Amino acid sequence: MAGTEGEFGLRRVLGLGDLVAIEVGTTIGAGVFSLTALASARTGPSTPLAYLAAAAPIVVLMLVVATLGSALPTVGGAYRYPARLFSPRWAFAGVWCYALGLVLGALPLCATQCAHYLGALWPGLPATPTAAALLTVFWAINLAGVSPAAVAQAVMVVVLVAALLVFGLGGLPTLEAARFTPLFPGGAGGFAIAGCILSFALLGANAVIELGAEVRRPARDIPLSLLISVPLVAALYVLVSISAVGNIDRAAWAAAPDATLAQPAAAFLSRPAFLFFLVGGAFLAFATTLNGIFLWSTRSLLVVAADGLLPAALTRTSRRGVPVAFLTILWALSVLAVLADAGVELFSAYATVGGLVVFAPSMIAALLLRRRAPEAWAGARFRLRGPWASVAPIVGLVTILLLATLLLGDLGLRSLPFLGWLVAGLGFWEWRRRAVERRTGVTTEEAARMDLERMVGAAREGRERATTDGPR
Repeated sequence: MAGTEGEFGLRRVLGLGDLVAIEVGTTIGAGVFSLTALASARTGPSTPLAYLAAAAPIVVLMLVVATLGSALPTVGGAYRYPARLFSPRWAFAGVWCYALGLVLGALPLCATQCAHYLGALWPGLPATPTAAALLTVFWAINLAGVSPAAVAQAVMVVVLVAALLVFGLGGLPTLEAARFTPLFPGGAGGFAIAGCILSFALLGANAVIELGAEVRRPARDIPLSLLISVPLVAALYVLVSISAVGNIDRAAWAAAPDATLAQPAAAFLSRPAFLFFLVGGAFLAFATTLNGIFLWSTRSLLVVAADGLLPAALTRTSRRGVPVAFLTILWALSVLAVLADAGVELFSAYATVGGLVVFAPSMIAALLLRRRAPEAWAGARFRLRGPWASVAPIVGLVTILLLATLLLGDLGLRSLPFLGWLVAGLGFWEWRRRAVERRTGVTTEEAARMDLERMVGAAREGRERATTDGPR
């Protein structure tokens, strides 16, 4: 289906299955493969329960995202929602940090980890050139358009889920009951820390609000896709962690120099199943996250440029609805980060902090949604009601700030470049705001109000069109 063309030339071509594949593929990444061992060192046999505990605040966060995506489906929601409903300044600050988290975090991290697992299969494979080549491959796939990238994502996610099931189900017959006692060897403190650690493995699906302008039925499919993908991923993680902690000595696993799911997998999987798990599971976990990031990561940047804060020429899209300039800039900078070899630990921390900070202003936007856009809130196919309309965004905001603080604290002095980047971004925003207001004669707040009115009108038209078209 060619789809209809909307803002920035983006096309409405994505359906429910595409969204679920993008969300599952983006969420399942480094976390489950590396953090399960780390959590096991803290809380041992209760690691599956820690995954469930970690899922609780993330589910609340996703419900907030689902409400925003259903009420006001739009392009670049991570920037546009807070910029129109809360604060243009802090919306820009979130995207500014998120951009650093992409080029000095998420993209080089996924590429280097992909190369690492390929190197385990083919010893001698040069890691850095391989990582740069992987970035180039997925950049090229996304240059072809959102539809080919979504198809590639769906195929990879099917294989990825199958590989995780091979691990999770394959380990059940060999579980050793003795490994599950005592259930909480690290006490309540160890369990709580493990839950915080594992929450990182459940983030990623929230980025779906970036794609609202490319979804055929966004008001319905954005919240529905989240209600499918997040529980699916959580269930897979619980199954995988049960097989992991029940088949390997916890102390030996924690002491391994590169403790991942590969160690327990080698203990109970046959050689063919083990190789399938490495390629279909570990490798594709990073590959689907890499592809997913390229799919949605440019959308907020398009809106930032349309607001005059970045060169307007960057908003141009190809005939296939691809923001070529932004996509290429992200690719080029992430390749440079790979070549600079800043280290997986730094990549991981910046990726997570950037991914968290960008959604903090959206939680405040959700708190203000009912008051600032009552028509959109009332017309949403999915929305939080009663006290949950306020409680859920507050829980989401506290979760984000807590996790970001823990990460920055763990980085110590290495967090200073990130904080310096944030301060520089606030200064850049002030400079560009003044220039835009002088040129247009319209204040930033007035422009935000006008665009919010347009968004509410577009949401109304979308609901009317959906009613006229009927179910598909």
